[in-house]
Amino acid sequence: MAPWGRSPLLVAVPLWLCFGRAAALSEPEICYVLDGILFLYGIILTTLYCRIKISNAKEAKLERGKPKQGTEEGIYTGLTPHTADTYETIGMKK
Repeated sequence: MAPWGRSPLLVAVPLWLCFGRAAALSEPEICYVLDGILFLYGIILTTLYCRIKISNAKEAKLERGKPKQGTEEGIYTGLTPHTADTYETIGMKK
């Protein structure tokens, strides 16, 4: 058997050394790393947003040329104007 499978110390020491290097970064270096991560995050989100907008525009352009069949009025379907008042005024005699 390999010695890596038996001793947790052999696995823990390299991990501890890696965390030690990360803790050795000074504050400006940490800020630069976080700024880089934030910059990449912004680029990825912007790309995804533009991709959605372009695909929606293409779908809308394709739908404009097609005749609409069986379209309804949406949320107002089945609604009728209100003719009678729910509350009736009481006749006031002086």
